[in-house]
Amino acid sequence: MAIAAFTNALELLTRTVFPVDWAATQNNLGNTYRNRILGDKAENIKLAIAAFINALEVRTRTAFPQNHVETLFNLGLVYQEAQRFLDAYNTYRDAIETMELLRGEIVSGDVTKRKQAEKWNELYRCMVEVCLELKEYTKAVEYIERSKTRNLVEQLFTHDSYPKVAIPEELKQQLQQLQQDIEQEKRRLEQEEKSNPQESVQPSAISNQLNLLRQQRERLITRIVGLSPISYSDIQNLLDEETAIIQWYIFNNCFRVFIITHDKEQPEIWESESQDLERLKEWFSEEYLKSYFEEKQRWRYLLSGNLNQLAEILHIQEVLSLIPSQYKKAIFVPHRYLHLLPLHALPLEMESQESELTQEYLMDRFPKGVSYAPSCQLLRFNRSQAEKISVSSIEFCNLFAIQNPTEDLGFTDIEVETVAKAFQPSFILKRSEATVGALKGYPTYNNFQNAFWLHFSCHGYFNFNLPEKSALQLADTLVSPVPENVEPRYLPVSQDAAIDLEKCLTLEDVFQLSLPHCRLVTLSACETGFSDFTSTSDEYIGLPSGFIRAGAASIVSSLWAVDDFSTSLLMIKFYENLRVLTQNVPIALNEAQRWFRQVTQSELVQWLDAVQDIEVEQKLKVKDRLEKYYKPEQQPFKHTWCWGAFCAMGE
Repeated sequence: MAIAAFTNALELLTRTVFPVDWAATQNNLGNTYRNRILGDKAENIKLAIAAFINALEVRTRTAFPQNHVETLFNLGLVYQEAQRFLDAYNTYRDAIETMELLRGEIVSGDVTKRKQAEKWNELYRCMVEVCLELKEYTKAVEYIERSKTRNLVEQLFTHDSYPKVAIPEELKQQLQQLQQDIEQEKRRLEQEEKSNPQESVQPSAISNQLNLLRQQRERLITRIVGLSPISYSDIQNLLDEETAIIQWYIFNNCFRVFIITHDKEQPEIWESESQDLERLKEWFSEEYLKSYFEEKQRWRYLLSGNLNQLAEILHIQEVLSLIPSQYKKAIFVPHRYLHLLPLHALPLEMESQESELTQEYLMDRFPKGVSYAPSCQLLRFNRSQAEKISVSSIEFCNLFAIQNPTEDLGFTDIEVETVAKAFQPSFILKRSEATVGALKGYPTYNNFQNAFWLHFSCHGYFNFNLPEKSALQLADTLVSPVPENVEPRYLPVSQDAAIDLEKCLTLEDVFQLSLPHCRLVTLSACETGFSDFTSTSDEYIGLPSGFIRAGAASIVSSLWAVDDFSTSLLMIKFYENLRVLTQNVPIALNEAQRWFRQVTQSELVQWLDAVQDIEVEQKLKVKDRLEKYYKPEQQPFKHTWCWGAFCAMGE
């Protein structure tokens, strides 16, 4: 019946008289044949392809670029379903190239545009699938990366291509002028179409000029963001002979792991079964996420067992078997909701497990450190920024810290004051002094932007409705009762209280930062490594990626709500490792976590006695807590929730 209706419509909506409507109807007819249940399948495919090709005669890249992408995507799906993979590859490639030119006009944000952005994520996913069918494994990795770049770039720009990032005024003006020129040409093209509605649709001088302006805008956006498409060989050049990238990617019917090393021309690929993906989705939503938001205490109690299940679902032992023992360092590149999981803390199977003391975890397999990267492009950007940082920044000087601005974290003061004693000079905004006004005022802001080391010991929040409004909470931010018009200024944290985001340091603010000398940003706060798990976007949008984009060489962040007592001791040990053991951030963090999970109460007390930077009164406070709740032979922090939340990005 649908086919009959579209066919009847085409008798009136002819290409000569109504070319635009004719093309739209051909596109709809193609989709109907593609989804047809009755009839010969091969004949339906043939008719669908013919209809889409007809539509593309009018829906050209120059005249109607968005419609062009839509119809190309539909055509590619038919080719893919018919197993004409080379045709699908060429069609998807043209669709992606056109769509990327439109990134200034297809910007994520409101609901409609978010749905549109998620549709284009599906386009990239289909392209990756086709590359795998064609055994173009390196191309598959490259298109995974292109998808991730597109989403982050869109997040960094407003609807009128106004950059949210700190850039020279000259580039900002160039971009705004280009956007104005594009809007002007679009209006001229609209007028031309209205005045000549019955003429055959052909690329005009106006549409050609519009296309040229879009190409110029794309080149300028790439220059501003510093994230150009990355080739497989570029990714390999980021690695030495001891480092492997382990990249996960979630498809509709499975998930795959891509293992990239310096010496192999193709990635090693491990593929799950469809039931593994179903188990993963159920485990994440029910066992992990629902439990976390409903009752965090119970979630903590069950975490170790749940991570055992996750290791089994992800087939970690099988994945590790594909990585030769010569690789001592791993860089994890998760995908979608996997960004929220402590992959480094997954337990490994052991031949004989005598006690929890001998339990090994995934990070133990890589003695030269486990780090994370949102994408390989951000990893390259991060490396480039790290190489620019002056040699002096690896010394322990120029620390800037935010200390307990809400004054409700009992051990945070001990953490910051102990860590700061190793740095000369150091600048600390303490307690009620740590307001947004103080942070942005001179000379504090100058100290902040030029710090070699940044340490935030406070509360952190991820804003799932508006990721760019995710924030580090500063002083004087709590509002009660909750105002009527909550978003976007206020983030509710309980039934009767909300946080005023204009008085916080938000991700939007971080995007505006330039941190040319920053060696490390430590986000010693809750949930600072969160990203939006509700979206099908391929990109990690969160505080760590913001600080990487601002120029920081390394970021340490948390994957859940952490306890300030255990966090304070872990952080003191982490910085001690940076000074004494190694200045490699992932190794220093991993070693701190390894020590922390195994240390006994009596060994902790001995360690505290040896740490000279902790004040006597503060040592007594920590010892009282340890001796009150734990026996000398007990391991206070052996459970994963105590030590596993923190992960490192960068070097």
